[in-house]
Amino acid sequence: MKPKRKPLIFWKLIERENAVRYMMISMLSFVATVIVVRTFLVLTGYPQIGSGTLHIAHVLWGGLILYIAAILPLIYINPRLHILDAILSGVGVGLFIDEVGKFITRQYDYFIPAAAPIIYIFFLLIVILLIMIRRPEAIDGRAELVKTLEIVREQLYRPLDPAERAHIETDMGKVIETDPDELHQEIAKKLLEIVRSDSRATPDAHPGWWRHYSKQLDLWLTKSRLSWLLGLGLLLSSLLTLKNPVQVWLEHVMPDSALVAYLNAHAGRQITPAEAPVLFNTRLVLEVLVGLLLLISVVLLAVRQKRLAFDLGYLCLLVSLTVLDLLLFYFEQFSTIFIVLIQFVVLIGVIYYREKYLKSRT
Repeated sequence: MKPKRKPLIFWKLIERENAVRYMMISMLSFVATVIVVRTFLVLTGYPQIGSGTLHIAHVLWGGLILYIAAILPLIYINPRLHILDAILSGVGVGLFIDEVGKFITRQYDYFIPAAAPIIYIFFLLIVILLIMIRRPEAIDGRAELVKTLEIVREQLYRPLDPAERAHIETDMGKVIETDPDELHQEIAKKLLEIVRSDSRATPDAHPGWWRHYSKQLDLWLTKSRLSWLLGLGLLLSSLLTLKNPVQVWLEHVMPDSALVAYLNAHAGRQITPAEAPVLFNTRLVLEVLVGLLLLISVVLLAVRQKRLAFDLGYLCLLVSLTVLDLLLFYFEQFSTIFIVLIQFVVLIGVIYYREKYLKSRT
């Protein structure tokens, strides 16, 4: 009797080589598209394409671009299209989700307060996906072979550079040593032979301008300077977080002062506290709590308690980005983008400092 074949339900998904890079490009394209579209509409008075009953919304352009991004990898296998595809996917979803307010209201209200938080939640989901992709996985021979085949395919267009060759040598060596499947081992050996047999010289490539400035930045950004810059970033984040509570307090103390008018300045639409008093009071409490804790982290950094300072700052920034900023987007709409960008930059800096200078001491 023939052995029964096990039913195949799902193929195990394999992460594409440079997946993080492509997702990062897509995310940045998405963020840039939303910012550019909103800024353009505010500056131009929200123009419309069409006349009379005809209105061509930019959600249609977003759908068209998304479809182009979807069919390109179905038609072509050239890996050089992946960057273009990442850009198109980000631009398309940015144009699409910018009009989410029209599709969650009966009145097709583009300016509904919930639109900005929904867009921000979508951005957070992309960030979470990026974090999940970056998590290290156990060695999987089949996955390593598929990724290597994708790199080796480039040999049809050009000789592989030394970094790519070293990457293949390492990965295929692991497959040969650890994978129990003899077929996987044989394929790994053949791929190594193909790569090693390519005698073409790699053309001398001058490092790009961004690599040059990146090296200069690494030399300049010493441990001490990075600590000072992060301290300033945490202080700025604290002051921006405490701005609204201070503004509310000053409105009771000196309601007609120029300082109150300055603190109340904003870009675009703003939701008044009377429209959602419970959410507004919740926001104020969180702003006071997070703002003061960020200020404490700055003080701890000043007295050289760096581990405690950066741990506290890291926690506060996470709370701000995942909870507090949702409320800020509801009340202050897209004028909150500037604050969020500062918090993300400071958070990345804190993570980098903890990983490079504090992790080894645990």
